[in-house]
Amino acid sequence: MITTTAAPASAEHASTATAAHLLAAFRTVVKRLERTPMPVDARTQESWKASPPAPRHVAALMQVVADERMSVSTLAARLGVSLATASQVVTDLESAGLVERVADPSDRRRTLVQVADTHRKLADLLLDTRLRPVQRALDRMRPGEQRALLHGLELLAEELGNPSDV
Repeated sequence: MITTTAAPASAEHASTATAAHLLAAFRTVVKRLERTPMPVDARTQESWKASPPAPRHVAALMQVVADERMSVSTLAARLGVSLATASQVVTDLESAGLVERVADPSDRRRTLVQVADTHRKLADLLLDTRLRPVQRALDRMRPGEQRALLHGLELLAEELGNPSDV
């Protein structure tokens, strides 16, 4: 009796090999990010000695730096966290003097978060060391490739956040 399991097994093997290659690429990216120290000025370095920022603080700061100003609800959506969590992260960053809350010029009832003027140099350093390399890589891709990469990473994050019952 002839079965057709060979083709799916071959396709499954190719898919598994691609997944392994993708994980190896992620590992390389993470190692390079870990080896690139967070750029900090003397003032920030002193304040971080006692209490270094958690990854969520760095991620939030990067989002604020990239947009210059944003609402806490926009930050929550970008980070994939609740509004309460995003608000707490902003409060932590504000307590450290890294960000400040300001009134939205177009709607005074709304509050925006921006990098504190005293840490503008830090923001520029973050752009140069963390965001601009990503920007340069994206610039080397066609728009469709950029969208596919983002979509694929969102799906991967979803899958890693929801392990199957296997």
